[in-house]
Amino acid sequence: MNKRISLPCSVGLTASMLMTLLAGCSSTGAPAGDAVGLSRTEEAADKPVTLSITSRAGLTTEQFDQLYGKYLKEKFPNYTFNFMQQRGSKINTQDMVTAGTPIDLMFESLSSLIDGVINPGLGFDISPLIKKENVDLNRFEPVALDAMKAMAGGQLYGLPISMQAMSLMYNKDIFDKFGVPYPRDGMTWDEVFAVAKQLSRKEDGIQYLGLVTSTGHVLKLSPFSLPYVDVQTNKSTLGDGRWKTILTTIFNGQLEEPGFSDYVRNNKNKLPGMDQFIKDRNIAMWVFFTDTAFFPGMDEMNWDMVSVPTYKEVPGMAAQVYPNYICISNTSKEKDAAMKVLNYLTSDEFQLTLSKAGTISSLTTPEVKKALGEDYAKKVNWGAVYYHTFAATPAKGPYENTGEKQLTDLIPSLYTGELDVNSLLRKAQEEADKAIASALKK
Repeated sequence: MNKRISLPCSVGLTASMLMTLLAGCSSTGAPAGDAVGLSRTEEAADKPVTLSITSRAGLTTEQFDQLYGKYLKEKFPNYTFNFMQQRGSKINTQDMVTAGTPIDLMFESLSSLIDGVINPGLGFDISPLIKKENVDLNRFEPVALDAMKAMAGGQLYGLPISMQAMSLMYNKDIFDKFGVPYPRDGMTWDEVFAVAKQLSRKEDGIQYLGLVTSTGHVLKLSPFSLPYVDVQTNKSTLGDGRWKTILTTIFNGQLEEPGFSDYVRNNKNKLPGMDQFIKDRNIAMWVFFTDTAFFPGMDEMNWDMVSVPTYKEVPGMAAQVYPNYICISNTSKEKDAAMKVLNYLTSDEFQLTLSKAGTISSLTTPEVKKALGEDYAKKVNWGAVYYHTFAATPAKGPYENTGEKQLTDLIPSLYTGELDVNSLLRKAQEEADKAIASALKK
């Protein structure tokens, strides 16, 4: 399975990743004295409770059971977990709210918080429950908590269970084929593109591309921490000069790679991506989330990773992380029980297992961070994830996705020559403001 369980323009956990990560999770319970007080949780978890769970991030019932449900059922034998599938159905969170369907927990990625929690009016500040359960927020990565607060007007609607972070993955065989030294941690975009030009060439009928990025993610998660829409004015931010810096650096850099534009035009203006890196193996370097490591075919590739390239304007700053959260609904009648579930899934015990398998923990616990990727099948430079400082997540409002779409839809026109960076930004800003104004009238 290689489909991401996320909404368009958002990224959640991948099903293939989580099946790998959670397969070895212990169900014996945390040791006494666990940092989040699991012993108290277990003593108080004997009351029969039904918790209704849903997700805009696209989980199926089968995926939920395999990835979460079976472990939660073992941990909390007196709890019944009712997962309400949205993927492939015509019912969404707002429909459930309108129909009065009970919802206790929402599993959401950073972007799906908007339509999965905020817009349906399900936000609930769990701060009193955090205090009641003695949860130490200092254990969590500040950027993951701050990202939630930025989306929730300063409140905490849930806790981060994991994070995704970008890195630069590279195919060693292509570098070896052309006699080019491997990339290293700490490189800037300019340095990486200089290497990419040496690798972008056509040989034996194959067009090799030096560097390809996941378009939407290098934009929305840039270290400049720019939202697409200003939360105060509900206006597009694309007139900010830093957007020009981003597009000029990334996309003009790719346009300078020999053969890149022709490749896009010959591919019906579709940008190359994950399939070309893993299946076709004609991409030397690929910038995306580290969970690329868990997609089918990666175990057969001779690959490694280094830190995500940085901009010279913000040296030493990595891209923003992309947290995944578990939130408690304000309509839940079982908030205490729901909090115990959050407590368990963010425990050092559970998070250590995930980290060893290769998922990025939401915790700052040194032991957990150091263990990243220990159990992964290949020897990989997992330390690249923490090489730079994670950038902050900006405040985002309900029209963020609307503002984003207007820009990303136009990106292919850069490669076809229909638009340059300046004209693209002007057009995207105008269309974004028009779309937001229309939405505000509804």
